[in-house]
This record gives sequence, structure tokens and C-alpha cells, in this order.
Amino acid sequence: MSLVERPPAANARASAPVAATVTQRAGAANPASADAPLLRAEAALPAVGAHHTWMAVLLIVMIGKVTEWVPGITGLPLAKIAFFFTVAYWARERQKLVPVRVTSLRIAKPVITFFALSILSVFFSIYKSYTLIESEASAILLITFVVLLKITQTMRDVERMLLALVGSAMSLTVGVLVNYSGGRAHINEHFDPNDVAYVLDALLPVVIAYGVAHSRRGKWLAYGFALTMTLAILLTGSRGGAIGLAAVALALFAYPLNFSKTGELRGFAPGGMIVKLALLGVLGVAIWGSLPGDTRERLTTLADLQHDYNAGNSNASRTVLWRRDIGLALQRPIGYGLGSAAAADGRAGGQYRTAHNSFVQAFLELGVLGLVLFVSSYIVTSRELGRISLRGQRKPVDRETAKAALYARALRIALLGTVAAGFFLSQAYSSCLWMILAICASLARASGSAPSAASEPTRPKATVRTRAAA
Repeated sequence: MSLVERPPAANARASAPVAATVTQRAGAANPASADAPLLRAEAALPAVGAHHTWMAVLLIVMIGKVTEWVPGITGLPLAKIAFFFTVAYWARERQKLVPVRVTSLRIAKPVITFFALSILSVFFSIYKSYTLIESEASAILLITFVVLLKITQTMRDVERMLLALVGSAMSLTVGVLVNYSGGRAHINEHFDPNDVAYVLDALLPVVIAYGVAHSRRGKWLAYGFALTMTLAILLTGSRGGAIGLAAVALALFAYPLNFSKTGELRGFAPGGMIVKLALLGVLGVAIWGSLPGDTRERLTTLADLQHDYNAGNSNASRTVLWRRDIGLALQRPIGYGLGSAAAADGRAGGQYRTAHNSFVQAFLELGVLGLVLFVSSYIVTSRELGRISLRGQRKPVDRETAKAALYARALRIALLGTVAAGFFLSQAYSSCLWMILAICASLARASGSAPSAASEPTRPKATVRTRAAA
């Protein structure tokens, strides 16, 4: 992960939307605020509207899957309803928003190309009927990604999307704990324990950051809920989820989601990390002792890889599966088509298993180009978030810039969790992953570190009037 930072002033001159003009004038009078190109321009933009609320509902349905387990709304087409009202209200408010040319956003470019490739892979797929079915989900994710970027204009909008991620975490965590009845926690037949653990790994740092950003009480509530999420992850018995949880925990200790007494985002502190690891050890012993015997037995296999079937030479071993799938991908660099991993494995003498590795899955199904785009999405996003988080560590820093830096660091850690857990799970097309990337792109734009549509001739009337009044 790169920590190279572009000077904020250059970003503001090169890429800030029209509304940044208000901020630049304010920054001239107050040098301490010059690091927030767009944050103080929010007054010139529309307040959070109905389209943001409906988009938040859509995210909770897509990621938190509330309609798949919550009594009373199970089976309702809430995703379609939320999407319809999001687009409808967005169309009504469109003239008031700053134009967003999505393809100009660094994070969006590889993401859009990746999903376009997944849809077009039907033309070279070995399993065309299934690829067509899976293409619908890719198209929905692509459209939702673009719409979210179009409507998320300010930090207030970004926070609404982050709150939706918190709601998704609550849905899955409560679902796991309420429905747990022994064995591996999975809520119901619609949920895979590995998928639940993967999502909770990614959302845990977001929950903490959202609480820390708002109040002292919110911070402690977030810490308590994070412990509950940790318990839910462990109850799933997902070893990939446990590895992802460990990666997230270490990152949180190394780069805390908290502010210093002078308001900056706290940096790396080796001494503090050692103390926190000691506390984690004590807390870990307590949590481990409270876990069911089946869960402990399953998770202890992580410390005995020599006798684990995934590290053996059987046809069901993941290491054997990975070698076979990588070999297949090298034989056909264009890929086998979206959703074809199991079919390709079966044709090669396997047991029709999916890749159980997000990177191998992208490589096998979408070829070399698909793997490059998948990895590029992570790298580009990490760099953009790194630039934002570094701003929050400089003195002096205003509150809004520090808050944006806090969210950037949390999202960066969330992506680390998806890498660690996704290395053992087939999550290349996870709605959680790609919606987090959409929020990252929105955060980069709202904080002024990403190119925008400032070059487009159309300018919102509300923004122009505000500039004239200034």
C-alpha cells in the first residue's frame, strides 16, 4: 500500500468540482483549512435527500441481506423498490447536483472495466447459460456503483453510505447471534458462513470509525459492537474469516482509528501496539473460552496445517485446486467466462469446485485482463485512501479533514480484510467489496483528492448562485 501523497493544493487546482471555488476563497482567509478542498463547500450543495436514503436502504439490502432473514420483510422485493426510488429521486434532483463524469475517477476506471469484462465474457464463456444468469448480478452491481458515485457529492453523503454499511453489519451480526443453534453459524439456508464472515471482516473497521467520528459515547458503543461482531465471525467457523479478522485487528492496532488530543489522526505507534496486543491476548482468551467446542475444534486446524485437508494432496485440497485452476488459466489466458470456475475445474478432472480464492477466481474466469483489473482496483483505491489519510496527520488540521482521513484509513483496513479473507474464499464479485470501492471513490472525490467533472460545461444553478452571492 502506497503512502505517497499528492499536495492537496495541487489536487484542488487540478480536479475539484465547481463548488470548490467557495472553499478556495475560505482557505485564503484561513490557511489551516486549505487541506479540505471540498469539505467546507458542502453548504453550496443540496442537503442529504431522499435519493441518499433509498441508496442507503439498497446497500443494507444488498450487503446486510435484511430481506433474507428479518421477520416481516422476508421475501419482499425491497432491493428493486429501493433502486427504483433512488433513481427516481436522483432524476428529480439531478439539476441541483455537481456533474460527475464517473470515468474520470481513478478508482472507478478499473472497477467499471472489470464488470464490463465480466458481462462481455459471455462471448468466450464455456458455460454461456450460467454466465448469462450471473451477468445480471454484474450489471446490477455496475449500475449501482455508477449511481452511487453520481449522487454522493459531499462528506455528508459519504457518511450516509457509511451508516448503511454499519446497518449491514448490524443485520448480519444480529442474524448470526439470534439464529445460532450450534455448529457453524449461518443464519438460515440463504447464508453461507464464509460469506457472512467475509462481510463482517470488511465492515468491522467501518463500524469503529463511524462511532469514533461522531461522539465519545458513539466510540464506546462502536467498540462494544465490534466485539460482538468478532464473536459472530468466530461462530461462523470460517477459517478464512478468522484470518481476515486477524489481519484487520493487527492493522487496527498498528494504525488506530482515533484522534490525538490536538485533533490529528493518530499515526503508527509501536509502543501502543504492544500494549494493545497484550490486552487482545487477555480478551482473546476470554472469548475463546466462551466459544462452543465445535467452533474451537474447527478453528484450531489453522495451527495444524500438516493434517488439514486443504494443505494435503487430495483432490479436494484447496492448494491442489489452486494449482489446477492456475494451470487452466494459463492454458486459456482470455478466461473461461463469468461463473465458470466450477465447470472448468470439473472438465479438468476436479470435483466441480469453485476456486476458493478471489484472485484465482478472477484469473480463471476473466483471464489475465480480469486479474489485472481486479488487482488494480485494490492498488488504485489503496493509494487514493492513503493520500486522504495522510492529510489528517498533519498539523494544523481541521475537524472535517481529520474525519475524512479517519474514514479513509478505516476503508483501507476494510480492503485489507477483504484481501486476507478473500484469499481463501470465492468473493471476486462480492457486493460488499464493490460497494465499499464505490464509497471509497466517493470519499476521494468529496475530499478533493480525485478528478471530477469540473471540465464539463454544465454547472448546477444552486452552486452558481452561491458563488455569485459570495
